[in-house]
Amino acid sequence: MSNIFANTFACSLATRELSELASELYTHREHPPLRVRSDGSYEGHILSFVKGLRLSSKVIYFLRKCLSTSDLQVNWGHIINDSGQSCSPECDIVIHKPGHIEEWNGGKDPVMNFKFIHAQSVVAVVSCKSFVNSIESDYPAKLARYGVNKVYLFGEACSQTNYDNLKQKALAAGYSDFWVSYFPIDGPASYSEPEDQYFQFWSAVKLLTK
Repeated sequence: MSNIFANTFACSLATRELSELASELYTHREHPPLRVRSDGSYEGHILSFVKGLRLSSKVIYFLRKCLSTSDLQVNWGHIINDSGQSCSPECDIVIHKPGHIEEWNGGKDPVMNFKFIHAQSVVAVVSCKSFVNSIESDYPAKLARYGVNKVYLFGEACSQTNYDNLKQKALAAGYSDFWVSYFPIDGPASYSEPEDQYFQFWSAVKLLTK
């Protein structure tokens, strides 16, 4: 998709949810404040798993909107290999053709429904991380065994000075690309938004429909 569309009103509309996501997630990143136990461990904070689940669910809603004019579906789940004998590591977000093998109902919110998806139906996977300071280098290779050749990494945040280094490592590990929702910074402004990355993420997803 042409960069001519970047910084337009339509682009702003399309990526609005990512800007709102940055504001919401940053608000809760350091709250409630950590308490240190006598043994040196922490308590009182929101669990990383819970924060990661919140991130991935919000990104799922964003991707469903992005792909609303296509027949692709976006869900949380496992990928089942062609022989039906093995399931992949957990996939925060699976973009796939319609249908699934099984669904475990997560309750009233359909984004929490966990799908078991046939490998042949998978178009791409998005791995979501809270604060990114390292790259899970073997994850793309694990999914490649299930025929997945597009694995994206989307983080809540990372250090802006470390972003280029992390992206280089992600690409070297086999990820198709790496984006974040915001960069924490010091000073009167608490974070900065990489709006160019919002557009790049949205554009990459739209290309999956080609």
